[in-house]
Amino acid sequence: MRCSRYPARRMRFISLVPMLCGLAVVAQAGLNRRFGGQWGLMSAVLLNMVVATVATFAVYFVVRTVPGLWPEAAAGQGRLSGFTPWHLLPGLCGVVIVLGMPLAMSRLGAVQSVLLLMAAQLLTSLVWDAMVEGRPVTFPRVLGSGLAFIGATIAVWKG
Repeated sequence: MRCSRYPARRMRFISLVPMLCGLAVVAQAGLNRRFGGQWGLMSAVLLNMVVATVATFAVYFVVRTVPGLWPEAAAGQGRLSGFTPWHLLPGLCGVVIVLGMPLAMSRLGAVQSVLLLMAAQLLTSLVWDAMVEGRPVTFPRVLGSGLAFIGATIAVWKG
């Protein structure tokens, strides 16, 4: 079902964004694992986070300078009212991902690590949608998530 406020072409494009993110998770983890072998994982992760910080500032500057470019991202910029410690959690999650995935890939391999990552994401997504977004837990969603868990289990157990 298409959202009426987004044209069909935009909906197709937005479907590519999670795929790009999936590619980025594997590439980031694999490259950090390789660079970690050269410099140590903490040095590789530190460089990763410095580059991410600089890139984030650049994107922030562009979005703030040209708010029509990405209106959803430009909304409310510059205001940190209502700040709580919970606002730090996404950044800490990023550190867990950037540190954890190269470690997992070095021990389990890319396929097993990503299957387990996906299985955990699906389970967390079911809970998030139900408890935070108010979207119902449906049989197809539970079945698909269960199959992912089974696939991850088989790949880790037999891999």
